[in-house]
Amino acid sequence: MIPSEILHPLVLSAFTKEITWLEASAQLSLDDMIETFFHTRERVQESLEGLNDAQAAFASNVHPFWTISESITHLIYTQGFYHNKLLEISTSQLPHVVEAARGFGEGARQNVPVRELIISLNAATERIQVVIEQTRNSHDPDKTEKNPAFGICNYKTWILLLLAHEVDHLRQIAAMRSVAKTDV
Repeated sequence: MIPSEILHPLVLSAFTKEITWLEASAQLSLDDMIETFFHTRERVQESLEGLNDAQAAFASNVHPFWTISESITHLIYTQGFYHNKLLEISTSQLPHVVEAARGFGEGARQNVPVRELIISLNAATERIQVVIEQTRNSHDPDKTEKNPAFGICNYKTWILLLLAHEVDHLRQIAAMRSVAKTDV
């Protein structure tokens, strides 16, 4: 697992374009990134425990974050984008996801009941686990593609981007959870 004191500065360096996402992904092991992603996903799943629907739907007038409902539904929806990218850059024969994000912020939905969020997130986790298991050993590490937002990407780069996206939204969910607990 990648310690946050290593992961966060590295992701920030790529996000601010001090280094490329490809360079950032080269500094980490694929197995560590995958393990860290699934650990982070577990924390996202745990963040829903004990919440009621009002807390998941809570929007702050002061904090600039999405509601927990919006963050979770966005993570689920955008996972389709990463799902397709991992398949495209590997030799897997798994099917692509038809509905996949094409831009930033897609798939965020307000007021989704917590029970539905849990069911959807668990199903999404199972899907991405199958994709990663089927592709992690069937990709060419030298195969790259150019992405307009992230530059030159290989398989490891897409895994790092999936992880970075998850970490970013977990931070937002944690912040909104603490505010929603006190305000709702």
